Amino acid sequence: MKRVHDKDDIVRAGLDIIITKGFNGTGIDAILKQANVPKGSFYNFFSCKEEFGLAVIDLFLADMLVLLEPAMEDVSLPPLMRIRKSLEVLITRFEDNNCNKGCLIANLALEMSDQCEAFRQRLEYALQGWIDSLAALLKEAREDGAIPIDVEPAVLAESIVTSFEGALLRAKVMKSVEPLKNFVNLYFDVFLA
Repeated sequence: MKRVHDKDDIVRAGLDIIITKGFNGTGIDAILKQANVPKGSFYNFFSCKEEFGLAVIDLFLADMLVLLEPAMEDVSLPPLMRIRKSLEVLITRFEDNNCNKGCLIANLALEMSDQCEAFRQRLEYALQGWIDSLAALLKEAREDGAIPIDVEPAVLAESIVTSFEGALLRAKVMKSVEPLKNFVNLYFDVFLA
């Protein structure tokens, strides 16, 4: 029986390559080869590489939601612990990848934000979504008295996301999770203790 080619196969193959080689460094032929589909299949699903790239971002976000949801929604833990646990899940994932790949959103933000407005908007949407989910937990933490009342949850959430992504960049350069662990310890054992 002939295998039916699936849009998801192509997007998944693209994610695996783009997170390592970047969007501009990834050719359609390499994606199709990894997905084991003929070239015509790509254009049956996508009008252009940009549309495909947006689908890759969406897949990455869906994967991250599945990965982080258990920690973020574990109501048996206080809000700050849920945030810390979710960041530790990301650190473990990075370490499991031998300190390679990192965060597709950050990688593409560096590469594509000035090149393509549709990418910039989708990346901003992704980062803002993460910030908003952390801000909701930080608001809970503020209401519970775990952080000072004068701390604005949205500003703190943005700082956490920005600092984590910066630590991830440093971790990629060092090929070590130390900067990420230092970030978590500094925020949760010092700043928010």
